[in-house]
Order: sequence, then C-alpha cells, then structure tokens
Amino acid sequence: MSAIAARIAPAGMRIRPRLALSERMRRVCGALGLLGLLATGLVIAVGAAGGRTFEVPAIRAVPPDWIRGPFGSLDFTITGAQFLLVLLAMCGAYGLVLIAGQAVPARLAVGSIVLLHLIFIVAPPLLSKDIFSYLEYARLGVIHHVNPYGIHVRAFVHDPVYRYLGWKSVASAYGPLFTIASYPLAHMSSATGLWIIKVLTGLASLGCVALVWDSTRRLGRNPVPAVLFYGLNPVLLVFAVGGGHNDILMVLLGLAGVAYMLRGREGAGTFAVVCGGAIKASIGVMIPFMVLASRDRRRAIVGTVVALALMGAIAVIGFGSHALGVFRVLSHQQRLVSSDAIPAQIGRAVTLGGVTSDVRLVSRLLLLGSICWLLWLVWRRGYDWIAACGWALLGLVVGSSWLLGWYVIWPLPFAAIANDKRLRVAALAFTLYFVAMRWPIIALGEG
Repeated sequence: MSAIAARIAPAGMRIRPRLALSERMRRVCGALGLLGLLATGLVIAVGAAGGRTFEVPAIRAVPPDWIRGPFGSLDFTITGAQFLLVLLAMCGAYGLVLIAGQAVPARLAVGSIVLLHLIFIVAPPLLSKDIFSYLEYARLGVIHHVNPYGIHVRAFVHDPVYRYLGWKSVASAYGPLFTIASYPLAHMSSATGLWIIKVLTGLASLGCVALVWDSTRRLGRNPVPAVLFYGLNPVLLVFAVGGGHNDILMVLLGLAGVAYMLRGREGAGTFAVVCGGAIKASIGVMIPFMVLASRDRRRAIVGTVVALALMGAIAVIGFGSHALGVFRVLSHQQRLVSSDAIPAQIGRAVTLGGVTSDVRLVSRLLLLGSICWLLWLVWRRGYDWIAACGWALLGLVVGSSWLLGWYVIWPLPFAAIANDKRLRVAALAFTLYFVAMRWPIIALGEG
C-alpha cells in the first residue's frame, strides 16, 4: 500500500452491514437480488428490441434490425409504464444485493456483473440518441471534410445517420480526444459503428469495475461490496451501458487516475484524468484534489501540464481555429433545462416557475462554495480525497439545470471506493431520485 493509500484507510478496515441480519439471510438476499437483477434486466433489454417502443427513441417506427440487435427476433415489447415498474423492481433487487454486501461470493458477484453488462451491450441503444451523434460527428470530419466543432449538423440532412439524431442544430460538445478517436468509425457502416461503440463502452464499464476492485483492495477493504455498488447500479446498466455513452470512458480514465495515485504515481494519475477531461470536461474537477493529496505535488502538476499540452496539441492539429469550439458549445448547453433537474425543482418549489437567472446564480455559488470547502478539508484536515472527488462530481450533477441518466453515474465508482458512508447514501439517493422522476416524464410523453 502506498503512503497515499495508507492515509485514506488503514489496512483491514471493512464496510460493516448496518442491518443485523445473519450471514445466511444476507446470502439469501444476495441470491434473490442477483436473480431479480438478471430477470428485470432481460425484460428491459429484450423489451426494447421488440419493435416500436419509447425505449429506443432513435426512430418512431419499428427500428431496423441493425438497431434492434440480437434480441429483435424475440418480438417482445413493453410500454413506458411497464418499463418504469420493471426499473423500480430492478432497483429493489439492487437494494437486496447491497444489503447482502460481502456475503455475496466474489465469483458470483463478478459473474453477475459481467452477464448483466453483456445483456445491455447487445440491447439496442436505450433511452438516448447520443450514440448516433458520435457517429455523425465522426462522419462530418472524415466523410464531409468539415469541422465538427464549427458547423451545425443540420447542414447535412442527406447523411444516412442524420435521421436518427436527437441534436441536429449544434456542433459537437465532446472533447477532442474522443472526437479524434471516433474518426475511424466514419469509414464503417452505421451498424458496425454503432455496435463497436456499444461494445467498447460496455467493456469500459467492466474496466471501471476492475479498477474499483483494485483500488478498494489497495485500501485494505473487501472489494466485493464496492464492485456490487457500482457494477450493478440500474441507472449505470440501463442508461449508460444500454445507451453506449462516452461518460463511461471519461469515468474510466478518472478511475485510472485514482489507481495510479494509490500506487504513488501522481504524475500518471493526473495525466490520466486530464485525458478523461478531453473526452468530457466534467472529470477535470478531480485535478485539484489529486494535487493537494499528492506526496510529490510537483509530479502531479507536471503530469497535469504535460497532459494539457498534449491534448491542446491534438485539438489544434485536428481542428485548427475551431480547437476551442467545444467550450462554446458547453457554454450553450449550460443554459439548457430539464424538468427533473434539482435547480428546476427548487425554482418551482419557491414559486419562481423553474430555472431563472437567480436560481442559476445561487446553484453556481453553492457548487463553487462546496468545492472550495472540500478542497480545504483535503488540504487542512486530511479528508479522503477520493471521497472529495465523488462529492464534487455529485455536486456538478445536482447543481446542473440539465439532468441526464448517464450523468448520475459520475460519482458512483468514487463513492464505491471511498470510505464515506454519507457519500454512498447520497449517490444512492440521487439514483433513486432520478428513477422516481421517470414517472412524470413518461406520463408527459417525454420519455
């Protein structure tokens, strides 16, 4: 164990179950929970592939076979209300697994996580059209020879991917590393590109599971409860893995940064996180916590600077004068509002009608204040920097006026690794909040 790991948690520390259940009862809860997760996961994944369904929003009609995937031949479909009920049941099964915790045998835990990931990898792209945006931005740069950060997609209405897009009037909001890495997909068929993304993001999530296992073990704790907490989360499986979202790649690099830090390789840790920020910028909030927690801050700063220089060079070489265009798009997205976002709920609760400029200002000040407070705790009180990263990422999601399911996963793996029960409870509470808010959205026909 490195000195950084030793400061976070003493060897041998374990997460103790709060419920006074016998070992046998916890094993029963674990078995029932895993069976429930597998059953409900199959219903959602297979039901999405059966035909016309809100679960696959890319097309209003019955999706073509190349989108429906291998489950399409089963011809089984569920409605929006049925989906919500099954998702709630899935959350209940997840709760049973969390109660079981380390009573679940390690092989059974890992096997169930892998199987459920495979189920959602081969499901059609669920509850989002973003995966088609990844393909279209790659095609803009390679096939149409235009800059994805400087042009609106609507200019290419005859592109074969265009009809499946959700965002048709904005340039790319994804980082230069992700955009450049996606360019080879432009030379492939839409079907091949889609399923490559689904497979890679699913494997990346399993990579996150492996890093959660390794990091928790290095901190002297049983890794089984941690990987169950992250790897079987219903929002992760259904929305993030099912939708093939690049947020998983961002989180993977953030976790790689944690793993390097726990090995005493601070420079490599901050380098990895900056690369994650070149996929989606949000993970960059980890950097100041990592620098403060480093034994050798010089190496952590050098790793950050080198990575920023490299990512900047990639952006300039790849996109020229539009290299910073992603920040313009992100600034525009900060003005978007979803009805289930916490600031929107607060705005309505205090009779302001939603997200006003005052609500945005208060939300941003609270977020800034909370991050400064966390930095002070890490610097002066020796607070667990991994937990601080989790709280900061949770704060970014809670404070945003634009809430999407795959954003909910950002703090999950850090909550799983950190020795902070309050963070785990907060991450779970926000997961349940997001699931509960699906009902009014589905009822209004927005799902």
